[in-house]
Amino acid sequence: MPPPRVHIAQRMERFVGRIVLLDAKRAVVKGSSRLGVPDNLLELKSAGKTIGYLGMHRRQSLTEKVDVDFAERLQRTVWLVVLLLALPMAGLLSFLLARHLGKPIQALRKGTRQLTDGNYSLRMTPQGRDELGLLTRDFNQLAERLQQNETSRKQWIADIAHELRTPLAILRGEIEALQDGINQPDTATLASLHQEVSHLQRLVSDLYDLSMSDSGALSYHKETLDIVSLLRETLTLHHTVLQEQGLQVQTQGLAQQAVLVQGDPQRLQQLFKNLLENSLRYTDKPGQLHISSQLQAEWMDILFEDSAPGVPNEALPQLFERLFRVESSRNRATGGAGLGLSICRNIVEAHGGTISAAHATLGGLQIRVHLPLHR
Repeated sequence: MPPPRVHIAQRMERFVGRIVLLDAKRAVVKGSSRLGVPDNLLELKSAGKTIGYLGMHRRQSLTEKVDVDFAERLQRTVWLVVLLLALPMAGLLSFLLARHLGKPIQALRKGTRQLTDGNYSLRMTPQGRDELGLLTRDFNQLAERLQQNETSRKQWIADIAHELRTPLAILRGEIEALQDGINQPDTATLASLHQEVSHLQRLVSDLYDLSMSDSGALSYHKETLDIVSLLRETLTLHHTVLQEQGLQVQTQGLAQQAVLVQGDPQRLQQLFKNLLENSLRYTDKPGQLHISSQLQAEWMDILFEDSAPGVPNEALPQLFERLFRVESSRNRATGGAGLGLSICRNIVEAHGGTISAAHATLGGLQIRVHLPLHR
């Protein structure tokens, strides 16, 4: 440890080093100019004239040993207090936060297990408007959609079983009558059997097309084509059937010029065929069918309007659902299974368009096909 005189000399040296002497123009004469000019200057005068200034810089750091020791002890004490208070507070806050986040997460996990087990009626109450609350709302929407799909699937299976049961029951009855000798294998009996087999064949074919289009596996080979020409060609192919069924077709409102679209000619022809068959099956004979078109800047509307009977207002949005029929006027006796318009909707949507139903001015049904034009 240095002797006391050395301490006094060091302190005096540090003290003198803080003194600054300035001339009358405040230029540094003696002392350090590194820290600039002190704030509090003492004016030096001689014979009433200012000859200089004397000042002292403030102490920039702790230099006394006692001060340094006190500062170190204070710093250690502050850190100790911070650690003793901060760690428990951090632990408590972490526990509360984990508990707050853990409850809804555990509830979502349990709800997900119930959805996996088939409990689609489960709904959860959202807590707050944060991300967990949004996730809970998304969970409820998922559960609702799964419940709707499950209900549709059950109804779909029941409807298919019902559609298959009827022609099979008729076939079985006809065959048993032949086996028992009640009926004879004459022309009328064979025609009845052929009619039921044809109905089954159409039903199975429609089911296959609908399942392929729903899964996206139905192939589309699109090309630039004249849709008006394709529609007229489809009408020509079905001209004989339309005449035999007493359905008069008018095409005065159909565009005379070529209208180009990007589409699959085979699938679009299937669309027109299904719409024609829909009018053939459900229009009172003799009936009328008006086919017209409306051109817009980038779209084209094709309208199929047939004569009575019409459909109720509440049935219009459901006409494109699978196996849906308006039992009052459009029933199975006409030979339809309620799949043709569903296939039409899938074909139109695959071409980027829409299809809708409304009341026709002729008293029947209006089907509007909205397709984009080829750019």
